[in-house]
Amino acid sequence: MLNLKNNKNLQHLKNLTWDQVFDVWRKNEDYLGSHWKPLWQARGFKSWDDWRMTYVDRFELKNLNDWGLYEIVDHMKFIPQICGGSFSSWVERYYNGEDNPLFSKIVQHPDIQPHKGIIKFIDNFPQETTISGVVLGDKIVVVEGMHRCAAVALAALQGKAISSKIKICLANHYLDKLPIAGENT
Repeated sequence: MLNLKNNKNLQHLKNLTWDQVFDVWRKNEDYLGSHWKPLWQARGFKSWDDWRMTYVDRFELKNLNDWGLYEIVDHMKFIPQICGGSFSSWVERYYNGEDNPLFSKIVQHPDIQPHKGIIKFIDNFPQETTISGVVLGDKIVVVEGMHRCAAVALAALQGKAISSKIKICLANHYLDKLPIAGENT
């Protein structure tokens, strides 16, 4: 298991509760004009919370009690070396049968490189953002922030710099592998 508090790539800022982590996720996705709203409405959910709780429950995130907020020291090197999450759409489109590949590998997929949403992030990355992930054994797996992570990893692959402050909410997970979550689960 990775030792988060002594990891040279992560600077521990503070401990968090699950509710605080979920609030970060909500602020990233549930805002006026969010492109996520038509998606969860089309799938029949009454609210963003109802939709995202299906992922929270599937990944057993509420059961984790050692959440911390960390600043990523060098995100251009660190993010390409963390793993993509177990989201059905990403698994089906970009993982080529691999469980939670590194972002450095994901962004080599020919359909990721011209992805409009990821390109938009590269060109207009937020000055400050927070993603979320879990530690599974010796790897970090993203549970929120896939497009932002892909943008950083693709920019790194292309030799572009993204100068932003990126934080990550992390907790150790008791599972060895996250189940796949998403529309088909």
